[in-house]
Amino acid sequence: MQFGGYRIDTVHRTVAKPNGNVIRIEPKAFDLLLYFAEHPEETLSRERLITDVWGGKFVTDDAVMVAVYALRQAFDDDSRSPKFIETIRGRGYRWIAKASQEVAAPEAKPKRARSFVWAALIASGVAAFVWAVVRPPEPMPSILRTNDLVRAHARGLFFSERSTQKDLEEARVEFRKAILVDSRFAEPHAALAEACVRLIEVGSPDAQAREAEARKELATALDLAPRTAIAQAALASVQFVLDRDVVQAERSFRYAMDLDPSLPDVHRRYSYLLGASGRFAEATQQARIASDMEPTSVVAMNDLAWTYVLAGDVASAERVYRESLRLDPTNSGTLISLGYCRELQNAPIEAMQFYRRGLEVRGVPSDLLAEYDKAFASAGLPAVYAAWTDRLKATKEIPRFTIAAYAARAGRDSEAMQLLRESVRQREPWNLWLRVHPAFASLRGHREFAALAASSFQTR
Repeated sequence: MQFGGYRIDTVHRTVAKPNGNVIRIEPKAFDLLLYFAEHPEETLSRERLITDVWGGKFVTDDAVMVAVYALRQAFDDDSRSPKFIETIRGRGYRWIAKASQEVAAPEAKPKRARSFVWAALIASGVAAFVWAVVRPPEPMPSILRTNDLVRAHARGLFFSERSTQKDLEEARVEFRKAILVDSRFAEPHAALAEACVRLIEVGSPDAQAREAEARKELATALDLAPRTAIAQAALASVQFVLDRDVVQAERSFRYAMDLDPSLPDVHRRYSYLLGASGRFAEATQQARIASDMEPTSVVAMNDLAWTYVLAGDVASAERVYRESLRLDPTNSGTLISLGYCRELQNAPIEAMQFYRRGLEVRGVPSDLLAEYDKAFASAGLPAVYAAWTDRLKATKEIPRFTIAAYAARAGRDSEAMQLLRESVRQREPWNLWLRVHPAFASLRGHREFAALAASSFQTR
């Protein structure tokens, strides 16, 4: 078979490029290539490919993604302007290359005066052809090592779905394992860069090291595959969270979605930028797209609910948070977010009940819970927030932004402002939400607060 000058050898399971280079393709990727060729112009879902090519074995969508990426590399295909494999948003892939056959040129008698020239050309051409056939093909990882890569990458994605520092560190370890198996794939590098950015967001004590790691892995991903959605999405996250360059970050997010609109994480991260910029309707739209793509993802649902909170639609936010809680009743973040929704709707008793359940899930000692119960009984939620503020101020690992939010909700505005000054000075990522976060509604009339909110978006 031949497609656009690329010759497929089904016996040796290789692809010969137009320049003569011969690529040996990993077995499952070659199986996928044959399946594509047997179903030209047909949209093939990931589920169908897993069933027909992988025999229905338990593999993740990432196995398909890695195989498709290997084929695109072999055929020098650009996912933005594909000539071989087209990504169909939310549906799968389609093989769009037309099969062609080599046509032998008619024989012509060479002129005697130039016979020696043609003889030399023919000899060199035969030599080049023989070299292209018999030389060792470019190595590809064995099927076992490729499975190890896919397994580590999938585990990394699983842990990165969660928002705790411990889980994100686990994700970082797994992405590192995938890179050690084979460093030629851009996806683990980009995912590792994204995990490092998220670790900085949740207050990693090694923020400086994680930033350096994020930038290094991003550079590698962009060098390996600059026109892939996941690399461009990681670039957007670095531009938004670390560089505070909202304009460039939005361009990168949009480019990533143009390259592959079917990645829910790109829509989710883009919704963060839109929400922090006060574009709540657009943020909700992007978060809803991500949630529709992953209807069982607690993270996607909670992100959608958060955009409703920012937009002031607390009832819709509570509805989504409750749906999320049904999926994972032990998610402490969902429980605490539900408490905040009830507080915003003037239901302090219910709010405290959700807060308490969330703290129990997080393993807060019973004596501390009793202290918070006593504070609530004496002076309501402001007293609870005051207790949280006093306890957390001495903990360096907790972002100053978070403590400032508690201080503001406790009515301690001057203390909240001092904590925000520290937060802005340390360039904590949560400052990006400063001008839209509802916890700081009481401070928005302060001139210094407006200056702090503006400075949080200053690029380096």
